[in-house]
Amino acid sequence: MASSRTGSSVWSVPPASTDAWYVYGVVPKGTSPDVFANAGAEIELVETGELTAVASRVPLEEYGAEALEANVKHPEWLEEKVNAHNAVLAAGVGVTTVLPFRFGAIYRDEEQVRGMLTKRPELRDALARLDGAVELGVKALLDPEVLRARLAHDRGLDAEVGSGRAYMLWKQLERELDEEVRSFAGSCADESHERLAAAADDARVNPAQHPSVAGGEMLLNGAYLVRSDRDAAFRDVLRELQARYGDDGVTYELTGPWPPYNFVGDEEQA
Repeated sequence: MASSRTGSSVWSVPPASTDAWYVYGVVPKGTSPDVFANAGAEIELVETGELTAVASRVPLEEYGAEALEANVKHPEWLEEKVNAHNAVLAAGVGVTTVLPFRFGAIYRDEEQVRGMLTKRPELRDALARLDGAVELGVKALLDPEVLRARLAHDRGLDAEVGSGRAYMLWKQLERELDEEVRSFAGSCADESHERLAAAADDARVNPAQHPSVAGGEMLLNGAYLVRSDRDAAFRDVLRELQARYGDDGVTYELTGPWPPYNFVGDEEQA
């Protein structure tokens, strides 16, 4: 799955109440509270004009400006709260249009939340752009040894394992095979992303994860904004890529649907 970025809104004067308002994101006017009934948090919808903020009341002892700055330095606290943030937004995916805010968007009261909605018309434009779309993630992983074996077979290197001839041929071709593996990895990643992007409304390539995290050598870590009427075509492309490159040691992993974190600009965040 995709991850939330960290940020916070800081008020200019200390709030008088013991609660602050935490905003997870924005959804269209008229969204039913039932959408978030099982989101794992007590949600309040704050509606102003065409926009609705998805919010919760949170204690200042945890989410006040200084407290939040200190708490985000504690991995366990941060992981728990980010997971809760993501769970609320995930509840709306596929049910309504979700414009996710980064983790830690804090407002002093409901009035300030309404003011934020009123002063930011770009949020309405962003919701329109994201209407009917979700984020899907695709990770392409390569098993280099499977590819090496296929390349060696194509070169006629089929001698029995352990024989002198096989050993000498492997040593002779080792550098050339390394180069072919690198070339294949680049071209496979490029073609995979191009084809998937063509079946989506928008696309991003994120940095590849380390093999220890990804579970193998990652060729592609892509995010794709896909509308419901193009979902089947997108999945067809993914199946075609798997059929084409599976024998080369490539495995494609589809994740999501997610809130469209990768398709919301900084100006559209809290």
